[in-house]
Amino acid sequence: PQRRGFGMVFQNYALFPHLNVFENVGFGLRSRKAPREAVAEGVRGALARVDLTGYEDRPVQALSGGQQQRVALARALAIEPPLLLLDEPLSNLDQALRVRTRTQLRSLVKELGITALFVTHDQEEAFDLSDRIAVMEHGQLRQVGTPDQLYRTPSDRFVAGFVGRANPLLAILESPGPDGRSVQARLSGGTLWPLGPPASDSRPLQPGEEVTLVVRPEDLHFAAEGEEGDGLLEGRVRDRRFRGPFTVYRVETVVGELEVVGPAGGPRPDERVALRPRPDARLHCFPREDGAGGTG
Repeated sequence: PQRRGFGMVFQNYALFPHLNVFENVGFGLRSRKAPREAVAEGVRGALARVDLTGYEDRPVQALSGGQQQRVALARALAIEPPLLLLDEPLSNLDQALRVRTRTQLRSLVKELGITALFVTHDQEEAFDLSDRIAVMEHGQLRQVGTPDQLYRTPSDRFVAGFVGRANPLLAILESPGPDGRSVQARLSGGTLWPLGPPASDSRPLQPGEEVTLVVRPEDLHFAAEGEEGDGLLEGRVRDRRFRGPFTVYRVETVVGELEVVGPAGGPRPDERVALRPRPDARLHCFPREDGAGGTG
């Protein structure tokens, strides 16, 4: 394994229990017959990158889980490999340290010119670290693209619901254009909402067909009091949660419970409201068999 030429960071650390921090981090360098001075310099530099300067002589069993994971990361980085494989390496770090470490990790990968393959279930982590993301379900590759492409132009219902937050709804397709691209969809209760085009690899959609409509919470907004016109969906606020720069509202409607992102100080729980898509919203439409409706 030490001759494969790439770095590996395991989720469960995989440190050598009989070696101290210095010896663990320097293992790859020693395997490459690096001079003693080069090993010492490489270990110091790698530990500095993960905020563990001064830990060289400590036994790894005396470290916390988060510290052990950073030692494993330093060991992989010390050899400056052309390829770095990481299996959820930040899962045991607290939130503040996780954010700092992944920022440092991305900078290091760019600085050293390393190709990194990073496995994670944390979407924020994937978006923050990655140039390209591959979404997999049960071992099947569903879509590969930039974070922006996956979020704004998902290939199917699964990707649309998995990447970011989404409100999936059942609707009936109405008024498709001559090329099969949808114009609007009728929700339960009769509300009409405009749609973006279906996914490029979806089959053509037909008028009257039942489809799955995927709406991002930030693509909905509360209509002003007394506002009229097409596309209004009435409901009642069930709950709201403060998230700093925005507030997440859960609104009960005839089509199910919807999640809406809006400003703080908006409608209160039990208040009656009306929703509609924002003028620049892109509502995703997929064939019904791509996924069930309802909220989730």
